[in-house]
Amino acid sequence: MGVGLQWTGMTAEIRTDVNRPNVPTDGTTITAEVDVEPGEKDEQVQRHIALCIDTSGSMSGEKIQRARDGASWVFGLLEDEDYVSIVAFDADAELVLRPTRWGDIDRDDAMATLDDLTAGGGTNMFDGLETAQNALEALEFRDDANEGTAVRRILLLSDGKDKHNDPPAFEDLARTIDDAGIRVESAGIGHDYNEDTIRTLGTTARGKWTHLDGPGDIEDFFGDAVEQAKSVVAPDAQLELDVADGVEVSDVYRALPQAQDVDLDWQDNTAIVKLPDLTEREHQRVVMKVHVPGQRDEEESVDLVDVTLTARGGQASDTISVTYTEDNADLAEQNEEVQLDHQQTVIQTELGKGNVESAETQVEQMTRIHGEDTEIVQEVQQQTQIVKEGGRAERNRATKIVSDDDNGIQK
Repeated sequence: MGVGLQWTGMTAEIRTDVNRPNVPTDGTTITAEVDVEPGEKDEQVQRHIALCIDTSGSMSGEKIQRARDGASWVFGLLEDEDYVSIVAFDADAELVLRPTRWGDIDRDDAMATLDDLTAGGGTNMFDGLETAQNALEALEFRDDANEGTAVRRILLLSDGKDKHNDPPAFEDLARTIDDAGIRVESAGIGHDYNEDTIRTLGTTARGKWTHLDGPGDIEDFFGDAVEQAKSVVAPDAQLELDVADGVEVSDVYRALPQAQDVDLDWQDNTAIVKLPDLTEREHQRVVMKVHVPGQRDEEESVDLVDVTLTARGGQASDTISVTYTEDNADLAEQNEEVQLDHQQTVIQTELGKGNVESAETQVEQMTRIHGEDTEIVQEVQQQTQIVKEGGRAERNRATKIVSDDDNGIQK
């Protein structure tokens, strides 16, 4: 456990750890975590950005102007080899700027396209997203779109509800978008949007979701997403969990960079955990529960799960393993931090969904086990109270696990 590996073309480290390195011979359930350090990118990143902007009637006034300002801010961050497209949706979706290489766009024409965005009508977010997806997928057929690493993003901004489709339909759409290698960064602004839909889009398509407090936050949302896309080391990363016979894996969460629960894709004894695109200097962490079956032999080290990171054609591996024993001193050995990491991630995921009662139950259990003086316990107690008293902004902030240094490793 805890071994870093490298492969040609990029450098990454993958480390595994468990809360109990020694287990009784009759079996138990342990907590495990996998940390991924992406390393540094070694080639040019070409960004394919689709701005998907709500132009329904509720976006009139300051909101639509701020949306225009946010899009113009994106223009200032693009480089000649990047591609940009704009989809506007109200009752219908329209591709107002087809995917075009930024170096080939007349700047005055681009600004004129933004000036033409006006607010009116209903909200058909579903068609807007499908139109943005189709626009990005069309770039695969352009010879000059395959130079370097292509990082594809849909940046969705909406303040309303899609009256024709519910969150499950958006989950299916998000899976289709994700399977196409496109990440979704979704943002809701105001008080009338469907929070479940915004959250579902960001988590299912391996992106992020956020609540914007006011129109002035739109520029930051667009700008941060475009800048982060530039620092991608490898898109379409995933962990493969090859589970030994009798071993069960459950309660899997992505802890960093945003707390999210994970639906595993199983095939026989192998499960896939899809990761957000690996980004320079942004660690990623996956936490899980592992059921260890019983066996008779003591002092035997057993590999429970072979973990393989796959990204951009390279691989790195490590193993989750334990040792069977009946020695009480060995059984008492604990890595409390791993257990706390998992519990904190579960709580912050529940808070992000607004499930305060569930989070409070988890906090009570965490407090009984680890004590009120534990730093992480105090953090989740405070966060739970803030979300209980607050609203959408507080729920979103609760999913951001604070790191203790610039490398993004949780304390």
